[in-house]
Amino acid sequence: MTESGQQQQQQLSPAQRLARASTAIREVQNWMELNYPQHGQDIQMLREAGDLVTGEIHRMQQQQQRGAQAP
Repeated sequence: MTESGQQQQQQLSPAQRLARASTAIREVQNWMELNYPQHGQDIQMLREAGDLVTGEIHRMQQQQQRGAQAP
């Protein structure tokens, strides 16, 4: 990773970094589905990983919203 890439990475919030990871997981999942559909177990693991990351993003967003609503 380049220095500017590292600086940009440091400026992202944890939720933004997770969103990038989720996008990458989904891209690999889609690629596997198109090119290697016979690898169902691998595709399922990618799907589950993507779901976990997405769930964590939602949890973080809800926590952030609750914190913003606190008096």
